[in-house]
Amino acid sequence: MLKFLIFIALFAVSSFFLTEAYSLEVEFQKESERIIESMGWLEPEKVSYQEQIQLLIDYTDSKNRIAIGMLSKSPNDMRFPDYIEDIMSEPKVISFLLTNEFGCVPAKIDRACVIIDVERAGLGDNVVDIRENTRKITDPLVDQGVILFAAEFDSVTLQPKANTAGEEVFVSRAVYTINKATTSSLFNAISTMVLSSDIRNSGGFYDHAVELAKNNFSAFTISLTPQENGMLRALHVSLICSDKSPELVHCPGNLSEQIANGKISPLDFLEVENLSRSNVFADRFLPLNSVIQVKIISDEQSLEVKTVNTHLIEKLQNIGDVQDGGWIFSETARIVDGKYIFGQEPSVNKSDLVFSFGPNTGDPIDVRDVKDGGGCLIATAAFGSEMAPQIQFLREIRDNTVLQTEYGSMFMAGFNQFYYSFSPTIADYERENSTFKESVKLMLTPLLASLTLLQYADIDSESDMLGYGISIILLNVGMYFIGPAILIMKIKKRI
Repeated sequence: MLKFLIFIALFAVSSFFLTEAYSLEVEFQKESERIIESMGWLEPEKVSYQEQIQLLIDYTDSKNRIAIGMLSKSPNDMRFPDYIEDIMSEPKVISFLLTNEFGCVPAKIDRACVIIDVERAGLGDNVVDIRENTRKITDPLVDQGVILFAAEFDSVTLQPKANTAGEEVFVSRAVYTINKATTSSLFNAISTMVLSSDIRNSGGFYDHAVELAKNNFSAFTISLTPQENGMLRALHVSLICSDKSPELVHCPGNLSEQIANGKISPLDFLEVENLSRSNVFADRFLPLNSVIQVKIISDEQSLEVKTVNTHLIEKLQNIGDVQDGGWIFSETARIVDGKYIFGQEPSVNKSDLVFSFGPNTGDPIDVRDVKDGGGCLIATAAFGSEMAPQIQFLREIRDNTVLQTEYGSMFMAGFNQFYYSFSPTIADYERENSTFKESVKLMLTPLLASLTLLQYADIDSESDMLGYGISIILLNVGMYFIGPAILIMKIKKRI
């Protein structure tokens, strides 16, 4: 139980989501200052509002954290009630945070918390003085209550924290407790109060935060952090889950199996097939304002990314590096940190986000871009459009079934090399010859019928995919070759 509470406490007061909120943008801006626009690249616009999804995976202890955040420095996007905004007018206050995360005060798990960090300098040289001087600053800030809740003092402690320059310093942390409300009620009430109607009505990650807040075990957090060029306001919903720790709620889907197999499908955490950006960003080039982050931590071995299913951005060096969506990975001793940016795309599907990881062998990342092969050229030419139901069906089978397994991905990689060596020629001839086009359409009918079996198959492992795949291949060999061969032989005997 103690280990569990320590784990919860680490996440409850974590400023990780906030300290990295604008890291990609800052890194890109520093690099791009040296570069002249060229090659017809779009230049990123500047909008303060950001939406983020963060998946934190504890590979050793099988504990995972899902967090969805909305952040902005603009009061037009987000603004807290004046009495909370005024807290930050106190010059020694570094940050303000309110959360109902379980165990934010380990001894009072039935209470929510208000956490105010104060500059350590000038507070005294001993524990008594530090506590007294900290409370002189923080008590008046909460004595009228916080979000209509009366605040009760709990503790003052010294805690390490990264400052705006990224340096670790000690702060004096005052913790107060308030009545605990459910995440759903807090989110519904405070998001309406804090977020602009444009953000709330524009979909994107906000809609998924609404759904996550409905989980009875999710947590709600709001925070304010002063930065060099403005106040960073943040609101996010999070869920800590595990399929091995009885104290935690089970994770969605088959995440434990994914992690054990070293293959991560981030959208399975949200149980969705596609993820769209906020319409706030529609028709604008804002490649860094929507970010999906996956961070894998291991205490036992050094890890590395093995394969990705989409574009790989090796580094943010110039404007061209953010024109297309893709993954940016960084690896340290026992941490894999991946960030997906959307580039010019308004959405991303589940299969594109899949990547695999494993023990560090120093091998380069294998990019298995499922988009590189193009569409189903022969079938598209036969049925006339990529939006034809038959083409949509083939795409769904490929993206949502075959590419969700290692064997399926390996098969598609080999198949694409073979298929795209001849399919453009056949597709062109279909467009030129309507009789040939109708013949191809007729020939594709048995294949489409056989693939419908995968819609009803329960594929939960690599062996399942291998078994069903071999069965489908053998079935088609029988329909296209063995059956016709037997028929021809019987006709010859009668003749």
